[in-house]
Amino acid sequence: MTGRREFLTGLAAAMATSALAGEVEHSVSAIRIAHMGDPQLGFGEPRGEEGYRNDLKRFEAAVEQVNDLRPDVAFIAGDMTHEASALERDWPRLLRSLSVPVIAAPGNHDMGNTLTRENLERFRRVFGYDRTVFDAKGWRIVCGNSQFWFPTGEEGETSRYEEWVSEELSRGGSLGGRLVLASHFPPFAHNIGEEERYWSHPKKGRAERFDRYVAAGVRFYLAGHTHSMLARAHKGVVLLNAETTCRNFDDRPFGFRLLTINPDFTYTWNFHRVC
Repeated sequence: MTGRREFLTGLAAAMATSALAGEVEHSVSAIRIAHMGDPQLGFGEPRGEEGYRNDLKRFEAAVEQVNDLRPDVAFIAGDMTHEASALERDWPRLLRSLSVPVIAAPGNHDMGNTLTRENLERFRRVFGYDRTVFDAKGWRIVCGNSQFWFPTGEEGETSRYEEWVSEELSRGGSLGGRLVLASHFPPFAHNIGEEERYWSHPKKGRAERFDRYVAAGVRFYLAGHTHSMLARAHKGVVLLNAETTCRNFDDRPFGFRLLTINPDFTYTWNFHRVC
């Protein structure tokens, strides 16, 4: 069931330059990404076990739709459960139920608002990683752990994480700008200079980090966390936050998005409703 569709079509990054367009190889084709906002099992209404089961049922329905759509990859944008301790309850089974490749970004409810070693290791047990890279059809998706943007008490891990992001982006430098970044937190909710709030990257270092992404050739940034549908752009990067299947703060219906990015960087971002 597709339900109401909503098309947001745009040119990522004010279009590619003619020189960049010339770099697009004939082997490159459109990539299709199921963009699934926070599942956050246990956050929906009513709170408690009944709410958890309602959230689970809707996410299972979303999985069925994604399997039918057969995208190149499903991106799950973090906050897998409302309580980190519940991560191992259903997620091993849910991952097995997806018949397409999956990349998942840990959220603050998975890691803790201050990342802890216990939560990090639990996420790695269930998903096999807390950061990963997916390459397909001439595109590279770098899926990171945005909790490392914040103080963690794991300084060694933080520096290793930053090195990893830089290395993976540099390896994608030959892709002619076909780079997608994905994480739970977006770099910002509405504009790069907004005041520091719960929704975004800490203000200190935000613009500098984003400029490094731009310099590396990133053209799209996919995120969750806001529990609202957001589409905006900054310095040629299109930033997209999809709806959730647990609770939306903007009164949007439950669902997910199917993002198709074409070799010329035009895109569609179609809404699929989940009841």
